[in-house]
Amino acid sequence: MSLNPDVAILRRQLHGAIRRSALRDGRRLRLVSPDGLPNSWLIDLRPILTRANTLDALAEVFWHRFERDLPFQIGGMETAATPLIAAILMKSVQKGYPINGFIVRKERKTYGAGNIIEGSITDDPIIVIDDIISSGRSADKIFSVLEDNSRRFRTLFAIIDYQSPDGCDWRERRGVDVSSLFNLMDFGLKISAVKRTPRAPIFETAWRFQSPDANFHSLTPKSSPVTDETRVYFGSDIGNFYALDCATGECCWKFKISTRQHKNIWSTPALHKGRVYFGGYDGNVYCLDTETGREIWRNTDAEWVGASPAIASDLNQLFIGLEFGVEGRRGAVAALDLDSGETLWSYATRRYTHGSPAYSSRRRVVACGSNDNELLLFDARTGARLWRFETRGDTAKGSIRQAPAFWEAGGHVVTGCADGRIYVVDIASGQEVWAHQTANTINSAPLIVGDKAFIGSTDKSLYVLDLVGRTVHTRMDANAKIFSTPALIEGKVLFGATDGSVYRVDPDTIALEGVARLPDAVTNRITHAPRHGLYYALTYTNQIFALRPT
Repeated sequence: MSLNPDVAILRRQLHGAIRRSALRDGRRLRLVSPDGLPNSWLIDLRPILTRANTLDALAEVFWHRFERDLPFQIGGMETAATPLIAAILMKSVQKGYPINGFIVRKERKTYGAGNIIEGSITDDPIIVIDDIISSGRSADKIFSVLEDNSRRFRTLFAIIDYQSPDGCDWRERRGVDVSSLFNLMDFGLKISAVKRTPRAPIFETAWRFQSPDANFHSLTPKSSPVTDETRVYFGSDIGNFYALDCATGECCWKFKISTRQHKNIWSTPALHKGRVYFGGYDGNVYCLDTETGREIWRNTDAEWVGASPAIASDLNQLFIGLEFGVEGRRGAVAALDLDSGETLWSYATRRYTHGSPAYSSRRRVVACGSNDNELLLFDARTGARLWRFETRGDTAKGSIRQAPAFWEAGGHVVTGCADGRIYVVDIASGQEVWAHQTANTINSAPLIVGDKAFIGSTDKSLYVLDLVGRTVHTRMDANAKIFSTPALIEGKVLFGATDGSVYRVDPDTIALEGVARLPDAVTNRITHAPRHGLYYALTYTNQIFALRPT
């Protein structure tokens, strides 16, 4: 496209401003890439996007390119696109034809109205605005959010196009045309030859189902879906427990509980012989018929139940964490009879028991953490405490919030902790074997695959532990917090992250095989119905996606 003289001058001025203020030289300044390796150069456009004269020039150049395409609206992701969108909107008023604009949040707002889109979207075509287009990760997030609102975009305007292999793959896959002011060659830069990150979509959406009135404030693991190949079951913030048809997403039945809180059902259900078991924040543990949703029994011992049940079919028992309003006896680990719901044994804890139990049928023992900064092991038949392991965190940060996992071959139990450590404890003695400190709290349960343990951290990494070598095999950067418990499905490890990504990893090579993108945080475990060939991912906004592999 030929430029008129005034626009050509503006482009030269912008090029000079970027070269002077936005280029960072790794020989003069320590620069670190997202994977922790040194960078030889970096482009940081924030100094450009916070100056009135350069913003005005960028807006003018944008209008020169796109004025003939009116009508349209513009949108982009916080925070880099925000000042540029504002400048373009102001310029539209000056030119006499105001346009609409909107901002997409990286993660949904956890208070107020819980927006993920700030502003409104009209029926006009959409041009997405960004400062830099590299891998296409941010743009793909916008694509998934808009797609969830039945909209798409076909044009993206960026200041600099890196023309990276990942970015070129992304735009071809999504059918997006990228228009940029500059590319790296304009600044004498190029991307080093690197192995491409698998970005091809690993799933397409077969159907989706939204439970109303989600609790946006609580970004946390909630009720993960489970399936019996006929229906998929999960609980919701509104208090509805759903059974959906696996193939179509049609609601077969729902069961309602009610509390004053906006939590209701965060317990992941467990299935056994045509029955489904779960806890609710009304203080009850429920057993329902999977065919009809009819209540078979309820246990009313607790004040609140946020933990998930563990089934011991060989003992005809269910184990679960309970919570109470009694000072000094805030929690308990309990065993219930599967047929009647009768409490068979209960062990009291001083503080709440948010953690869920894990059962070893081989040893007939139950492990469960509590807010007493402890991991407990019980004789599953009698409830006798076999040992108590104390974490190293202080009062506020030593709790165990999710279920542990047994590494049977090595005789160890593995757990994550709010103090950021992954503990490996000897089952026989209750003594610490070894531990690894992550950079933030852990609210994910471990997955044991062979001699490896997979566990996510809110430091935005998936940790793969070598349990034999007692070391970290791999730390995989997810670029977003991980609350989701990894799942082994058809020989692959799948987990979600708070930016809406769903990752698939080969457990043998620890190679990333692909990434899917959903509009909201995936804090729950992924599940699978092999007969239908569908995977089910529930976001923290209580929207469940049935995903079909591509």
